This record gives sequence, C-alpha cells and structure tokens, in this order.
Amino acid sequence: MPVIRTSFGRLKDGRNVDSLVLRHPESNFSVELLEYGATIRSMRVPLGDGRSIDAVLSYASLADYESGNVYLGATIGRCAGRTAVNGHAALRLTCNEADNHLHGGTTGFSHVPWQTLSIDEGERPRVRLRHRSPAGEDGYPGELVVDAEFALTGAFELAVVLEARADRDTPVNMTLHPYFNLDGAASTVDAHELRIDADRILALDDRRVPTGETLPVDGTPFDFRVAQAIGAHRYEGHAQLHVSGGYDHYFVLRERAPVAVEVFSAASALGLQVRTNQKGIQFYSGNQLDQARPIAFAQRAAFCVEPHGFPNAINEPRFPDVTLRAGETYRYEARYAFYLR
Repeated sequence: MPVIRTSFGRLKDGRNVDSLVLRHPESNFSVELLEYGATIRSMRVPLGDGRSIDAVLSYASLADYESGNVYLGATIGRCAGRTAVNGHAALRLTCNEADNHLHGGTTGFSHVPWQTLSIDEGERPRVRLRHRSPAGEDGYPGELVVDAEFALTGAFELAVVLEARADRDTPVNMTLHPYFNLDGAASTVDAHELRIDADRILALDDRRVPTGETLPVDGTPFDFRVAQAIGAHRYEGHAQLHVSGGYDHYFVLRERAPVAVEVFSAASALGLQVRTNQKGIQFYSGNQLDQARPIAFAQRAAFCVEPHGFPNAINEPRFPDVTLRAGETYRYEARYAFYLR
C-alpha cells in the first residue's frame, strides 16, 4: 500500500497519535509522518544495492517527541526562529528560551496533535493534516487554521505545502525542522559538502536574535556559494560563529535561486537538493545536539535547513513583513529531492 496508517501511541492526556507512511510505488522511497507536530519521522532512501538510509534523526517513542526540546522533524509555527520578546512589537509572545520566543513559543505547532484530513494513494501518495491555533495561543492574535500537505512528487522527492488563513491580522512564518544526516546518523555531518545560494546572512546578537543588519558572506566561513565541507571553517575565529558555537544562521537567498540548498555526502554517495518559495534558509549544524532531551545525540550528528521568512521580522522594520492579513492565504512550499551519484 502506498500509505500505511497505524497508531504510534498515546499522549499523556490519552489522545491517540497515528503514524502515516508514504511509499513511492516504484522507487520504494518512503516518508513517515506523525500526527503529533505534523512531524517528519523518517525519510528512507534506497541506495540501489539492497540497502537504504534513513536520512533524518528520529525518536523511538511518542513520549520522547512529547518531551523533546529540539523540534525533531516538526512543523514549526506560528513564527520560526528567535523573536526578541522585549523588542518594540506590540505583541505579548510567550518566552520559552530566556527572553526569546523560539519556534512558536511554549506550545507552538510542534507540540500539539494535528488532524488527518485526507489520504490519497496511487502514483503520488499524499496526506493532508490540519491544526487550528486558537486566538491568543502563545500570544498571537486571531484564530489560525493551517493545512499541511505532504506528497511524494517524484521517485525520491517529498513536497510540502503549508497553507494558513486567519480571522485577524497575525504574524505567520512557518518552517519544517527535520535533522538530516546523509550517512544515516553513523557519524557527524562535518564532511558533508554544502552549497547555499546566498550572498548574505543576518547578523545575530549575543542572544542569537537577528539585529536587523545583514552581512556579506564573501571571504567568510559563511560563503557556501561554492560547495564546501560543513566543518571546514568551524574552528575559525569569526565572531558570528562564536555566537552560536557554529552555524545557526539565516542565509538570505538570491532571487530566483533554482536550488536553494544542496548537500552531498561522499561516504554514502547520497545528495539532497532543497527548493522553496521562501526568502531564506536557516542553516543549523547541530551544535547543541548533545544537549537534546530526552535523548542526547552527538554534537553535529545532523544538520537542519529550514526555509522561512526573516526571523524576528515583527521587531525589525527593515525586514520583509511576515503579517498574514485576515481573509488572505499564506502559502509555504518546500521540496526535498534526494539523488545518488
């Protein structure tokens, strides 16, 4: 069957959470989703020799996802990234990282069950999930209804579309948060070759919140316009690397970037291309994965590429606006395409 639905477990409050496995009928490429957090739990890529690699990190149990603190594979909202709560925005957002509002706050979209709306089987299996975020949740105005569609649009490609509508004007800046290791979490991702189609990054303050300034990547460890190993420059003395203990920065994509991000591992001969309609990519090299709860991973055991709008935009008038107007529709697109070389 192209889509297999089973129970994954029960939350602390007794609600059931299902797992949905989409499988491409020809390539056998599969993606497992959880209703909890609209989470990508697995992306298993066949290597053509009888073996396969699960290219993302996962937990074994629902209890681990419910108590997890690193957003493992989750859909993030209403706003991704770090927002300064003591900024000048006229919102009372919840703080869940010191004085920061991180990835939607104390509840967000990552730590709630979503409703499965539909399952479509066939050559392009897909599922649609929905979450209703009530007015006032984590300090955001208005009720927001979010639909998430996950579809296998190619032999080795997952396409995700997020659409949202609100009954009041509200900030919306969603993303997806899978942690990738193209060697199947067998080692760190330091040797993975990374290319990002971006000329500039957002500068961070000592709280890792964007300051409103952009910095050129030219001549810095942030220049991934030509592919280089993720770990090639992590020991260099650039001030921005010290802020996050490595890479955890927003890269402003060049206009009409056909492939926003490309990553390749020579060890597995597996590559990944990411396409998106968003203005930039947050790249995180897994610097604090050894502090993950309830299960710690090795430092840099995986990386994240998170397409979304500018973080902290509600506090920075120089950044593109992330306000969704009442009656309008927000649309987010991201495609993850694997290949073997």
